Amino acid sequence: MPHAARRTATVVERWSLLNALGMLGAAAGALWTTSVWPLLGSGGGLLAGLVWVARSRWTESGAFGAANAVTALRVLLLGALPPLTAAGPWGPVVLGGTFLAADGLDGWWARRRGLTSEFGAFFDKEADALFLLVLCALSAFEGHLPIWILGVGLLRYGFVVMLFLVQPPEKTESRFSFARYAYGAMVGALLCSFLPYPRLYEPLVTLAAGALLLSFAWSTVQLVMRAGTERQG
Repeated sequence: MPHAARRTATVVERWSLLNALGMLGAAAGALWTTSVWPLLGSGGGLLAGLVWVARSRWTESGAFGAANAVTALRVLLLGALPPLTAAGPWGPVVLGGTFLAADGLDGWWARRRGLTSEFGAFFDKEADALFLLVLCALSAFEGHLPIWILGVGLLRYGFVVMLFLVQPPEKTESRFSFARYAYGAMVGALLCSFLPYPRLYEPLVTLAAGALLLSFAWSTVQLVMRAGTERQG
């Protein structure tokens, strides 16, 4: 990362780059071992690192907050996905649906209680990214989907690296409605892939992956344009 980026990026933003690079490395380990545990171990450890480096700014009051506690619980639940997947198709579907429902709860609670923060925003979206990547890896390693689906799970991490290369005015994306819907559709399609209905889930996964790729492409275009405007100004 260029020297200017080190001066301007916040500690949480710098952590996001470390997290992205760490997860890209963990994905290589997961491919080598055909196991999701490198992803879960690295992702959980890196998120714990975020909690530590941002310990003075969890919320405006300094407390961890109930909304962040819900996010932390979602991360802990990810460890149950591999054994549930091995036990049968409905375990990951039920747990994944619970994770997705709780994803809306933590953000809503934070806004309602005035507990929003930079830490909370990053904690939430990086937990979402880890969940998506683990689902992609589980489905691929179980033989339900081709291995290219891992690329969909890595979109977030590649996007973060791009942010630090392009150097836009801010080192995070604006969360807009289409992106949220695309993420929800992708998770739903991946959960369907654990069921024995490939004629149903294969087109759903393809469509959802295209929508998610489009959302990241749009965010990238916006940030590149902002970076160009900032340099011209």
